[in-house]
Amino acid sequence: MSRKNHVMTDRGLLQTDKKFSALKERQKVKIAEWMYEAYRNCYLESGRIPQKGKEGAVLSYVFQKIDDAGIWIPDGEIYQYYRKRKNKLLKRLKKEFEDDFAEQNETG
Repeated sequence: MSRKNHVMTDRGLLQTDKKFSALKERQKVKIAEWMYEAYRNCYLESGRIPQKGKEGAVLSYVFQKIDDAGIWIPDGEIYQYYRKRKNKLLKRLKKEFEDDFAEQNETG
């Protein structure tokens, strides 16, 4: 039984079953920064922490950046990575905007 896990594209041969862990460290760091950037922008635009309805906006921004950088990774892997990192993104956001969050806790 042969299992095809590569596909030829205009960019070259791509592995279709690639995992996030198979990326280079600098690619992982870039993706993490793009996720935080998108998460932060969503917060700045709406004034609230991105909920499930806004995940699409965050992830579409990240997918676009990944595509522009020429990094190939299945979308499902990025979605899983985002779900795992959500708490870290929130902690980083709270640390950056701790004054805003302190105000919200006092008033609400």
